[in-house]
Amino acid sequence: MAKLLARRPLSEREARERLEEAAFPCEEIDAALAHALESRWVDDRTFARLWVEDRLAHHPLSRRAIAEELRGRKIPHDLAAGALDEHYPSDREREFATDLAKARLARLANLDDATRRRRTMDFLTRRGFAAAIAADAVRRALAAQAAARAEEERE
Repeated sequence: MAKLLARRPLSEREARERLEEAAFPCEEIDAALAHALESRWVDDRTFARLWVEDRLAHHPLSRRAIAEELRGRKIPHDLAAGALDEHYPSDREREFATDLAKARLARLANLDDATRRRRTMDFLTRRGFAAAIAADAVRRALAAQAAARAEEERE
């Protein structure tokens, strides 16, 4: 039973479902989860925080997309919202989108501007960003690139 819970961090509901799928008796599941919760091996608040931090560090998405992932992981809405508010405030979403747009545009430097703009917009919307935020991020990233080029030319 411990092997099923130790592979990776799990939400409480995921842990329960995994144990139920393994056909453990309900009493054993309840006891194992009680012990896991008491020992903080299973902790939805910590799971949500780690999930948000990991996403922002390794695979940035929009707040909405991360909230949807947490919902899929069976994290209660209030815990998911708290983790997002603490670690990914809504006012930082445009900043993340702009940083992603800058990186994406740099990787697409060998393409024409229209294709770079379109592909970067598509990339951001696949990451869950609203079209308005994606368009603003692309505009800001292109402006930053133009400013950097102008600075290089002055030097």
